[in-house]
Amino acid sequence: MEKFIEKGTCYPLRDGTLTLYETNCSCKNIQFYFEDYVMTLMLSGHKTVISDNLKLEFFPGTFFIPERGKTNTVSIPNASLYNPTKCIVLRLNPSFVQNVYDEISYSDQDKVILLEQEARSDEGFFCSNDDLLIQAFTKLYNIQLSDKSIAKPLIERVIIKEILYRLFPSGAIELLKLNFGNSIFDESIRKVISHIKTNIGNKIAVSQLANIAGQGQTTFYKSFKKATGRTPADYILNERIRQAKVLITKHQFSFQEIAYKCGFNSYEYFCSSFKKIENRKPSEFKRGISLSII
Repeated sequence: MEKFIEKGTCYPLRDGTLTLYETNCSCKNIQFYFEDYVMTLMLSGHKTVISDNLKLEFFPGTFFIPERGKTNTVSIPNASLYNPTKCIVLRLNPSFVQNVYDEISYSDQDKVILLEQEARSDEGFFCSNDDLLIQAFTKLYNIQLSDKSIAKPLIERVIIKEILYRLFPSGAIELLKLNFGNSIFDESIRKVISHIKTNIGNKIAVSQLANIAGQGQTTFYKSFKKATGRTPADYILNERIRQAKVLITKHQFSFQEIAYKCGFNSYEYFCSSFKKIENRKPSEFKRGISLSII
């Protein structure tokens, strides 16, 4: 058997990728870097992960979301040819996570799991030893090895949603939500976008957004438009329509209820805005809905 520090085996998913990383020799101070927040789980062996804010003894039974945008170092003291260290890494498309989040946040019955979120940590990473979360993550990997059925993509999606549902009541979602925005956004713009998305049913003033960004209104207006390609008002309107489309696909609310939930001050303004952006009325969109959110 050939010796290697790390070998990756990628399993493509409909909504992301799952990668198994194996190491069959000991190593020290190997650097790694993630551009986005990813979810990881040790299957076997032991790693020591160190960054400016963290020293983690990473054993099986620990779910870990590493810091993004920072260089971490890892040491693997006990890997061998016959006892390799195995770690799985799940990368999800941000749009998929956002759609799952929106489905929950706009359900009066289910959004309670979001209201129970812990206060956001400034640590920039997340760890959990929750048995059911780890079982779901392990199952997602195991079916890559054994399930060859045509139903596999649908089963994967159900398991991934379970993983997210188990993370939503925790501070982990505050990290995953940061993947929603374009990676070119700086932290101040990400905070503003996160505020818009989670408060879309309320009145949102540009002065309030400027305060969140820590900028004067003129500076904020220019920096926001440069980052997103839209003025703050246009971005808010487009986000209201995007989230209205999510609610329409749920078939649980009237158009009047959707207009209110998405922050429109009148049903007429909702309809005219929807037609302006989508080139069709809400009723026409509803008739043409497919299984996927456009």
